[in-house]
Amino acid sequence: MRIGLVGAGSHANSAICPAILEAGFELVSVCARTEQRARSTAARWGAKGHYVGLDAMLEAGGIDGVVVVVPAGQYRSVVTRCIEAGLPVFCEKPAGGSSVEVRELAELASAAQAQVVVGYMKRFAPAYRRAHELIHSAEFGAPSLAHFTFVMGQFDAYLKWSRNDLHFYLTDNPVHLIDLARYLVGDLSEMSAVLNVVPGFGVDVSLVARAGGGAACSFSFCTTASFAHRGEAIDVYGRGNAVQVDNVDTCVYRPLDGPAQTWRPNYTLPWSDSSSLVTMGFVPALRHFADVAAGRAVNESDLDNAARTLEVAEQLYAQLVAA
Repeated sequence: MRIGLVGAGSHANSAICPAILEAGFELVSVCARTEQRARSTAARWGAKGHYVGLDAMLEAGGIDGVVVVVPAGQYRSVVTRCIEAGLPVFCEKPAGGSSVEVRELAELASAAQAQVVVGYMKRFAPAYRRAHELIHSAEFGAPSLAHFTFVMGQFDAYLKWSRNDLHFYLTDNPVHLIDLARYLVGDLSEMSAVLNVVPGFGVDVSLVARAGGGAACSFSFCTTASFAHRGEAIDVYGRGNAVQVDNVDTCVYRPLDGPAQTWRPNYTLPWSDSSSLVTMGFVPALRHFADVAAGRAVNESDLDNAARTLEVAEQLYAQLVAA
């Protein structure tokens, strides 16, 4: 699949571009807001064309799909133009500046019968896919209790305390685990949350909610941890059975009777399944996009889903600033 990339920032260069190549795509062209960024990113990853402005890249042609990695407020115009051009789109989360924008894009894509996959990559990470299979098996039983942890060290973009910074943090960072929870145990409601602000250092959020199937859910989000430590973990309990995923890569199934069963990539072998870009879900998400674009798979992370995930994050934000 020949890809045109929109966006040449740090995330595009550190995660998306190498994942595009590892997924087996051909990166044909790069579009950015400046000549220098477009040119340097294209040269770094072997793209033959670089452009300033999306229209120039689309007019040049030679691509089968578009990958979009831009700030949240720019998605609506970029994705709209790609849909109008008749191209399938893979766009990074959250796919819009608000859930309203994402809903509008969903309606546009539906009317045009366009395929847009939103890059909530954690739902494609192998350990979480295995957890989903176990949780939804007949023997596991309906989920009854779940806890989700997503923590990080200090991040400059979140350090200055304001309502806008909190909104950016929630829709840029914890939104991943909100989407993952929806994928694993169902939609969220009955939310109640507590915010702790550590001036000049970071923020902490504790959230409790109910999942669609009735499970009691709790969440821990923060920027007061360390990047050197475990960043995320989940625990889901059924009826005597339990599933844990530790630090993205290790899935443990604890059946009612019998020993625990542990699955983890074999990092001592130099093969693609041991790549961090596979473990984190970036490569599998892009491969899913290729399958969706080719009609081989049903879209598991579409704009309707992205809108609902963003709605939950916005509801969490509204509750925290009202407290």
